[in-house]
Amino acid sequence: MSTRLVCLGLVAAFVPGLLVIARLSPQPGRITDRGIYEASSAQVIVPDCSDLQCFRVLVPWTLRLFPGPSAWRWKAYAAVCNSVAAAALFPLCLAFGLSRRTAFIAAALSAAGFGSLYTLHDPYTSDPLMFALGPVITYQLLMDRIAAAGGLAVIGVFAKEFAAAPVYAFAACALVEGRWLTTVRAIVAGNFAFVTWVALTASLMLGAHYTWGRNGVGSANFSEGAALAMWLREQSWRGVASAMFNEFGALYVLVPAGFLLSPSRLRRLSLVSVPIAAIFCIAQQPDRALWNFHYLIVPFAAIVLAAAPAVLAWTTVGLFAIGNLRVAAQLPIASVAHVAIAGSLVLAAASVTLVLREHFRERRHHSVTVS
Repeated sequence: MSTRLVCLGLVAAFVPGLLVIARLSPQPGRITDRGIYEASSAQVIVPDCSDLQCFRVLVPWTLRLFPGPSAWRWKAYAAVCNSVAAAALFPLCLAFGLSRRTAFIAAALSAAGFGSLYTLHDPYTSDPLMFALGPVITYQLLMDRIAAAGGLAVIGVFAKEFAAAPVYAFAACALVEGRWLTTVRAIVAGNFAFVTWVALTASLMLGAHYTWGRNGVGSANFSEGAALAMWLREQSWRGVASAMFNEFGALYVLVPAGFLLSPSRLRRLSLVSVPIAAIFCIAQQPDRALWNFHYLIVPFAAIVLAAAPAVLAWTTVGLFAIGNLRVAAQLPIASVAHVAIAGSLVLAAASVTLVLREHFRERRHHSVTVS
């Protein structure tokens, strides 16, 4: 079966499930950006808006073209974009030289991940589109379709500035690899996206008197810690630890081993993305910023699970998903979720133990054979 058909099949498989989860997820019990996005959708231009979200126009301007209640339009958008994000990991993993089994597991982990399920709970954000664009843009870059990747980034920055990040990360990776022409082409593509974002921001500020507001200005104030400092001031240390654990859960156990076993190009692209991820963690706050890089993090975990026995691998994925139904989608299954999270950690550790033991056994056998 062709890669394109597999991707379409994965999207078709994921969308109904994510729509059901979105339907069951309760309304957030806190202030969200819903009012800003609904105003932008209804009015297109919100005069004198003083909120950073007003500059993220692509999603609300697009969703206003569809009929139906606002909540369902936004939840459907989140479900579709997260399904595309998960499906896009399939060809991306293959482009990195990983197996089809690894690619399927990576797609499932992405669809069931914290970032994906949380945006079904609070869909009024541009994040689902960024989750989808990250792997799609990176795949285009790996296929040397830099113009197509740049075009997607230019469109994406109308939703959020992150859309340019995968292009700059790829440029840094190409530089490390000594591919000078590719580096220049990628930088030019990234700069087109960045300039587009600057032009959009300036146009809305000058034409519609938009401002970033207190939170937006604070997010850009790196000398005082930006959004990270504001987030830390508002959270207890227990809250910070809980939020950061929930972000990846069992993936924390799997990723280090997967990094050891991964292809060199995936490692290089991930390492050069660390400074970019750090910038977004400071400007946005880590518990919301890091899932933007799911397309680089999840494959490491999938590498380990793909090398483990199938029952162990897919049970780990299932428990990981059940845990996130609580901590991300906020479904009222606390007792079940606690067991699932603990189980996913135990099975992830078992997978790592089995896979690394086999890996080092094969290395020893190879060394003996060569000598």
